[in-house]
Amino acid sequence: MLAANGRWRFDDGMRLIGLLVSLALLASCASGPRIVATDTDTVLSVYSVADAVVDADVVALGELHLTPEVHRTHHELIAALYDRRPNMVIAMEMFERDVQAVLMQYLTGLIDEGTFRAQSRPWPCYARDYRPVIEFAKKHQIVVLAANAPRPLASKAAKKGLYSVMGAANVARETTAPKDAYWDAFNGMMGGHAGMLGPDGMERFYASQCLKDDTMAESITDHLTRRRLKGDRPLTILICGRMHSDHGRGTVQRIKDRMPDLKIRILSAELVKDVDDWMYESPRDVADYVIVAREPARDHAMPMASMEAKKPEAAKAGDEELPTENPEGLRPALGFMPDYAGADVPGVGVGPVREGGPAEAAGIEEGDVIIALKGIPTPDIETYTEVLDEQIIGRTVSVKVKKGEAEVDLQVKVGSRSGM
Repeated sequence: MLAANGRWRFDDGMRLIGLLVSLALLASCASGPRIVATDTDTVLSVYSVADAVVDADVVALGELHLTPEVHRTHHELIAALYDRRPNMVIAMEMFERDVQAVLMQYLTGLIDEGTFRAQSRPWPCYARDYRPVIEFAKKHQIVVLAANAPRPLASKAAKKGLYSVMGAANVARETTAPKDAYWDAFNGMMGGHAGMLGPDGMERFYASQCLKDDTMAESITDHLTRRRLKGDRPLTILICGRMHSDHGRGTVQRIKDRMPDLKIRILSAELVKDVDDWMYESPRDVADYVIVAREPARDHAMPMASMEAKKPEAAKAGDEELPTENPEGLRPALGFMPDYAGADVPGVGVGPVREGGPAEAAGIEEGDVIIALKGIPTPDIETYTEVLDEQIIGRTVSVKVKKGEAEVDLQVKVGSRSGM
């Protein structure tokens, strides 16, 4: 039932009994991630989930990027599904269509791994998070689809509109951007950035997101159509950020639009501080299963100064004009939109920079990568947002920025954006 704090707790009648039984079965891995079946709130092993979804046409693994426990669970599930149904194809958001030939050359042994990685633009933490998938596919001769739209084209669509990229190679032939529940969820995720791209900027950015969804969906359905013409029906594993698959939206919806007869099963993911606390916040309609994992350990200890930023400070001498706490309804911001596609190195890619904003004034430019904020490494957007939200509007904060091969330390006056 729904607890007072809005989280689902396993305490309603028969579901509690089912949970206790599953806990007994999984006692040997008590501190590891859990896979929860959302229809019954019971915990299942990787092998039980594989048994349950193996008859699907598509299994969407919605991930939280840079979360090792979620990635490892996906690796185990892919191996378990292969044992049950080796006729498999893997589609990955993490590789873009224009590197498909390079990917196939590596999988078939025509080029070595160094050449492959140099030419395929792998995502951050490739060795830990995605290399196991690629090496598994290579070993078992599984086709891997570089499914996503090339980042420069998606970025161009966000800046200039879809018309600027439609008809280009390596993007979907058709795309739509309806203002539906997916639009609402996208606005929630991007809250406070409205207007960053100028008039209709959020609509363009959303259309760019939909272009990626349609491109990934088209990559999959084109491949499956060709295979079906030969009487072949492989199991497709889609690996993507959970925004592209949660609630059956995004890429999943666009797969259904193209091939309505496909049976699709969805896994989402959620991070919690303590997996033994048996709480998860995701609504039950988010997916068929939710991987509940520990929040990953950060590579730093939170400095006392940052921790102190959580509470109002007395103004220091000479700083009396600065606010001592954030105004109600406003959140700290540096005046740029993060590149949610991810940077090529660990860090937060800088997307469009607001004219006249704090980032521009400090010398931060689109294409830079934020690698530390107030002395705290920011390997991903989650960490960056966590640290930024602790800062005080009007004060100056140190930002370490990677510009090409150089790293520079900048001082940025914290601005604001509307809260959600």
